[in-house]
Amino acid sequence: MLRTAIVSLGLLVTTPALACAGGKCPDDCGNKTAAAETAPAPTPAEVEGTRVSLDVAGMKCGACSGKITAALLETDGVKAATVDHTTGKAEIVFDESKTNTDALVKVVTDLNYQASVTQPGT
Repeated sequence: MLRTAIVSLGLLVTTPALACAGGKCPDDCGNKTAAAETAPAPTPAEVEGTRVSLDVAGMKCGACSGKITAALLETDGVKAATVDHTTGKAEIVFDESKTNTDALVKVVTDLNYQASVTQPGT
């Protein structure tokens, strides 16, 4: 992750670099900071469970997809999730005993994006 450094009063302070071009999303999506640094989460291809693909609309930048990914990964029962703002797709693996597809769509829509289950062949 890119980091910026600020030297003030002889102290070196590092902060996450802002996620979008020039520190602000060109479309002003409201995402002002990069996602917190964490250990890499497993990808959907690396875990077992029920799989669902979502079409997600309204993402403008990588911070948008990062925000959705983080919210999905915080959802009880989600084992892995990837979201790509360039394709508008989310791939999620989850435990059906803890959550379901409707709940995952709601996680995305609660963040003010549109989401629907990807139809076969799309």
